[in-house]
Amino acid sequence: MAFTVKLATYDDLKACDAVERETMGDYVYLQDAWHYFNSLDGGLVCVYDGDKMIGIGRFTVLPDGTGWLETLRVIPSYHRQGAGRKIYEMYMELAKKYNCPSVAMFTGLTNVASSGLAEVFGLRTVMKHKGWHLTNLEGGNPHGFEHVNWQRAVELIMPKKDEYNNYFTFNRTFHHVNEANAKQFAIEGKVFEDKESGSFIVCGGRFQHNVALHIAMMGGDMDKCIDFAINYAKAQGIKKVSCTFALDNPALEEALKARGFAPESSTIITKEVVF
Repeated sequence: MAFTVKLATYDDLKACDAVERETMGDYVYLQDAWHYFNSLDGGLVCVYDGDKMIGIGRFTVLPDGTGWLETLRVIPSYHRQGAGRKIYEMYMELAKKYNCPSVAMFTGLTNVASSGLAEVFGLRTVMKHKGWHLTNLEGGNPHGFEHVNWQRAVELIMPKKDEYNNYFTFNRTFHHVNEANAKQFAIEGKVFEDKESGSFIVCGGRFQHNVALHIAMMGGDMDKCIDFAINYAKAQGIKKVSCTFALDNPALEEALKARGFAPESSTIITKEVVF
């Protein structure tokens, strides 16, 4: 079919929201994240059948300059007709426009259609992850955790690169562990250190901050880090603490289990292409 694409403007918000709700049911966030997305380089791609919007997909430039593909939704009656491919073609044009060194996305391990479409454009599976969540936020202690400046954040985060398999995650957005991202997270107030115990934590969120507090990385005494995260979430009225990480991190998995975190039933995969 002869679909057309364009980048969304504010006038398209209502139609974009309708597409998301038709494809995702209650799992929607575009309205909440709209102004956040529009503060970043990239764009929301809209695909049309004539005058009817039938799909959307967001291309975001992350702090380190890499591209992130997210919020891909196509109305079910238009699946497997080429709408998703049109969105990906625009994704790749945006990657060139912003000179992104790589582009990545995530999908479910069993989502063959999503994975296959990404592979058409060169993205390959680079890591498997699982999300863990805690909703019983009992206890919690702020300990001595305080914000750190970006220089200290880089010093704390970079030695953990291999342990975290080169990724840390906010709102299921997989960032490379590198100096550019570490610096930005510190600037955003997401990096905390407890000097007394020699511990640090990277936590917060990209959007929908009231839904969950995301732990992206911990170092030192992980029990104290989790204590802080619980206290920090409760202080903000947040009722869930989440942590998504690569499957081969047994120490982190055991620390979360010990505090009552429950794993998601499904595994997710990160796919990436390097230009």
